[in-house]
Amino acid sequence: MNGNRVKGQERNYPFLSLIMVGVMWCALMSQQTVHAYQEEEIAGGGIISGVMKFSGIVPSAKTHKVTMGSHPEFCQTISDKNGVIHIPEVRVSSKQRLADVIVFLQEVERGKPVPKEGPVVTVDRCQFAPQVIGAMDEQTLRIAMRDPILHQLRGWEMLDKGRLPLFHLPNLGEGGEATVPLKTRGSSIIKLECDQHRFMQGWLLLAANPYVTVSDDHGVFRLTDVPEGTHTVGAWHPVLGYQEAKVTLSSGRQETLALTWVSPLKP
Repeated sequence: MNGNRVKGQERNYPFLSLIMVGVMWCALMSQQTVHAYQEEEIAGGGIISGVMKFSGIVPSAKTHKVTMGSHPEFCQTISDKNGVIHIPEVRVSSKQRLADVIVFLQEVERGKPVPKEGPVVTVDRCQFAPQVIGAMDEQTLRIAMRDPILHQLRGWEMLDKGRLPLFHLPNLGEGGEATVPLKTRGSSIIKLECDQHRFMQGWLLLAANPYVTVSDDHGVFRLTDVPEGTHTVGAWHPVLGYQEAKVTLSSGRQETLALTWVSPLKP
């Protein structure tokens, strides 16, 4: 996987961690080329579940003055009284649990069926929902437009240095839908943007198998029907970067995993 630095208040902390992710993704794709994922019945499949924790100061939300773009008065419905939209890049619960971490298994060649339908993202009130998505490489992404104003939507394949265009939807009208293939050339990280409203951003990470999910608002994740054995669990956050851990799973059992993400901000 590869990634892109996320800017805000002069913060550049995700970039170095994403270099390590890029090395790991190259290994994943090399293995997938030789051993394509195969569906098979999982007898005694287990569960890997857990929680993503956060320690330290939560980075402030990014702020955007809604004065530009197509129909700013519509997007101002999600702004404060001064016309400023606050977009949190790091969402942490009152119990210091971290949302929006994409959790996936590496090096799983055989296992549960691939979902027949890929993920769906909705454009609603000048935001992507959900904003962070885990999917399987070469699935499709369905984009549903709910806003009555113009959004010029783009998908970018993010590299360590630069990015490659993946798709462009310049005039998807209200009620319209489009399906785009998630087939990338050199990265597993896709960034969603709108040309008209730069505060609109979303992220996808593409795994090499269907064992991929996202931690919820309480930092909880759950992977089911996992084959027994020792697995490498990868965890990636669009701002905080990448971690991984080993989990050994016995047939029909459940194992739990907790990872702690340390704030890049000093007290």
